[in-house]
Amino acid sequence: MKKRISFFLLLFIVLGCHSENDNLSPDVSNIPVEIKIHRFDKDFFGRPAEEFPNIKKKYPYIFPDKSPDSIWTQKMNDTLFLALKKEVDGVFPDFNKYSPGFKQLFQHIKYYFPGFKEPEIITIYSDWNYLNKVVYADSLMLISLDNFLGKNNPVYKGGVPDYIRQNLTPERLPVEAGMAISESLIPPLRNKAFLYKMIHQGKKVYLLNAFLPDTSGDLLLGYTPKKYKWAQKNEEEIWKYFVSNKLLYDSHPDLDRRFLNLAPYSKFYTENDRNTPGQIGTYTGWQIVRAYMKNNNVSLQKMLQTPEEEIFKKSRYKPKKSWQ
Repeated sequence: MKKRISFFLLLFIVLGCHSENDNLSPDVSNIPVEIKIHRFDKDFFGRPAEEFPNIKKKYPYIFPDKSPDSIWTQKMNDTLFLALKKEVDGVFPDFNKYSPGFKQLFQHIKYYFPGFKEPEIITIYSDWNYLNKVVYADSLMLISLDNFLGKNNPVYKGGVPDYIRQNLTPERLPVEAGMAISESLIPPLRNKAFLYKMIHQGKKVYLLNAFLPDTSGDLLLGYTPKKYKWAQKNEEEIWKYFVSNKLLYDSHPDLDRRFLNLAPYSKFYTENDRNTPGQIGTYTGWQIVRAYMKNNNVSLQKMLQTPEEEIFKKSRYKPKKSWQ
């Protein structure tokens, strides 16, 4: 009897562990990918100006035709960039250690999209443009290393808010890369109602989860673990708030600011707002898409092409009851 109880307890634990990832764990070990990394940051910054013609020849896509060479040669040994270089070299002395993470990401993308060609990775600086940490353009992926130095790195202190700094970490590299690719695979949103904006964002997170099935929900969303638990605990109350306040089919842009845009917290206008994660609408949209995929026998590619209206109708979404 004890053995049977132990077996069922183990089965419950295993099933519970897999529920977060929606069984998005295919075997991709035999899918061939090639990881090519080019350290533009090391080739460019701190080099003598005489080397610029060769650097320009190696990285022609970095230098716009309209920009005079003098602007770039000045940057090569600019004091601020050299100080930044010191910090970046300290965190990323050898970027190849991150190749396994990119390999798994690209293998999963190829599993779902066999025509995908893995891009060459170019490491750059972006002057802390944290809204564009990774830029993906078919054959190239530009990664701004100054946005992944670690939340406590001194270069961020004083000028970067905590809710942004929490995601400026090396662990976010595959997530930001996966999100950049995900955004390129999803058709543009036509209906601007709040509900459909949430689902559109939910598509991106679901796709990202498929590309990175072993990544935790808080890391996928950019939440702290504490605030991710808050979202899980209050899923039912969040949905009730949206429904009771008749927000689902409202298209007022203020709802983006309150529930979808990057922010320290979501704005329900209650005394507990600071306990919430920003972009809570994205979390809700993800749960709706998960419900749709669970209740409908469709492929990942089909889901991406399905209008948000249809996804909601066929999702039969029922938010999880709030924890007691």
